[in-house]
Amino acid sequence: MTSELADLVKSAREFGWASGTMTRIHILYQASQLGWVEVATRKGADTIVELRPTTTEEANPSSLSAVHGLGEQPLHTDGAHLLEPPDVVVLYAEQPNDTPTLLRSLSLKPTSLNQPRIASPSGLRGGLFLVRSGSDRFLASARTDVHGYRYDPGCMTPCDERAREAVRYFEEAQANAHQHEWTEPHQLLVIDNRTALHGRAAVSGSDVDRVLTRIAYRTKVEK
Repeated sequence: MTSELADLVKSAREFGWASGTMTRIHILYQASQLGWVEVATRKGADTIVELRPTTTEEANPSSLSAVHGLGEQPLHTDGAHLLEPPDVVVLYAEQPNDTPTLLRSLSLKPTSLNQPRIASPSGLRGGLFLVRSGSDRFLASARTDVHGYRYDPGCMTPCDERAREAVRYFEEAQANAHQHEWTEPHQLLVIDNRTALHGRAAVSGSDVDRVLTRIAYRTKVEK
């Protein structure tokens, strides 16, 4: 596996995601050198977030954990509530853990994992969702040419049948999700947030102290 961030994001844009090993400080340094801009995915929050297993009672009311707790979380894109979502998400684990990250590429390009194809419904582009962003609201489709895919069942409510068809599409994608295992120290996962959705498997009983660092970026997207 390559350990260069530029190579990882290039591979992620082709296949949906890519994995390597690199220390956190080197991730931050190389991202800075590449001109990437960190994005806070929650108002008032830091751009670098530590994700820990959280019960429904302890979770932020606007988070997926508030609904799913320690159970399996649905596939989603990060920053779906933002007018301009990040296009790259980096997840980093200093130590191995036993709870996989779920991944599903929706790119039209072939994947190296041979995930079965799902016919894309028309509702992806035409269906309307009500997107909640704090006290703000706006309408958006689940896919556009500008931002790629946008989906998070925690902040997006389908407003018409085409949008509900899109929800069924994403739920079907979850059934065929790839499970990324965190087996090495200083492992990172680079996700193309425009073409791939991610989630989390149910938390393993041994992972009460599991920590993933998440950093979302806007990058200079290659045309």
